[in-house]
Amino acid sequence: MESIELRVFRQVAYAKSITKAAENMGYVQSNVTAHIKKLEMELNTILFVRHSKGVTLTQDGEWLLYQTEKILELIDKTSQSFQREAKHLNIGTTQTIAGYLLPQCLIEYQKQFPDILISVRVLEQYDLEEQLETGKLDCIITNSQHNFLYGKHILKYEEELMLIAPCSYKTLEELKQCILITNDIISCPYRKILMDWWNLYQYELPKIIELDTVEAILNAVSMGMGISLIPKYVVQNRYDMNRFYVQELQTTAIHMWIRKNECSYEYDILKNIIEQQLKYNIDN
Repeated sequence: MESIELRVFRQVAYAKSITKAAENMGYVQSNVTAHIKKLEMELNTILFVRHSKGVTLTQDGEWLLYQTEKILELIDKTSQSFQREAKHLNIGTTQTIAGYLLPQCLIEYQKQFPDILISVRVLEQYDLEEQLETGKLDCIITNSQHNFLYGKHILKYEEELMLIAPCSYKTLEELKQCILITNDIISCPYRKILMDWWNLYQYELPKIIELDTVEAILNAVSMGMGISLIPKYVVQNRYDMNRFYVQELQTTAIHMWIRKNECSYEYDILKNIIEQQLKYNIDN
């Protein structure tokens, strides 16, 4: 006998009606009748007495119902014991990394760990540390040099930065008179590097346009509003702007931190994938 037949039998016994049992289980009545008949044939007995008001259990039916309760309880408990809680990976990071580096990395990661549920949160630096400390985050991926007191550092990979400008600008000298387009996050390393570069050549404060998203910054540059500083992987396939590599601007790296005392194969895999993706971005 199959568990489905026992479940149908139990539902009919409780409902005292084949029609009602079929409605409760979302089955057509003929399917319920077929399951009951199959069970009766296998056990070589009659389980229900049919009458105008529905059905009533026979003595053998009452005995089978008693046994059915124990059998289905054991089946359900056994099934539940194998249903392990889904594992989560909660990542804290910056807007640029979340939007332009992590997507491809997480696609590759999910191929190896399809059952892990992934959550990516874009947070300020102080929020990243607090949530790593409290266990709300499992790891942090950032380009800040900040040392996380409650984390273990497992990755440092130099990233390649590019000055980006409208297509009409052909030389670095032309860029030194432009409006700077950046975000409004004072702690952002890209903003700081861009401002420091400007101050090397100018004595007056730059004109700045602040935009909330990386995509807005890219569109503003492509439309001729000014210049910005962006990791190479962000503008890998953008042909609507000019890019300039400046050696002295190459001062940032991607860092990955996990909680202290955490030792997991899954984190090493994610770290390796990020390294491979960054290497690919630099080589292409």
